[in-house]
Amino acid sequence: MHQIDTKLRRAGALLAALAAIGGGALISGCGGGDDTTGAGGTVAEEVSTSANNAQTEAEAGVETAERGIKETKEKAEQAAEEAKERFENSKGKGKKNLEEAKEKAKELAEEAKEKAEELLP
Repeated sequence: MHQIDTKLRRAGALLAALAAIGGGALISGCGGGDDTTGAGGTVAEEVSTSANNAQTEAEAGVETAERGIKETKEKAEQAAEEAKERFENSKGKGKKNLEEAKEKAKELAEEAKEKAEELLP
């Protein structure tokens, strides 16, 4: 088991070294300043341009996300305010309905009392 771990570690280290060497050669334009990509620039310039484009796109994505978050927050606040207003209005209606029900109950109780007094000798 120990031998397998050692072999895997060595293979990983070898791959990492090869990747570092290969990446360094790619960035430096394969070691020569006159190697071109066919489009008039070196590999290093193309990598740099690609990195700049990626950064610009990422920044634009962040700005778009921030705008979306702000708009969503504003809509959520507006919806919460509207819900609060509806709740407050419904509380007022509930109180009004309760008062009306109490008044109606008093009227019915008075009528029932009057009828009961009429029926009694």
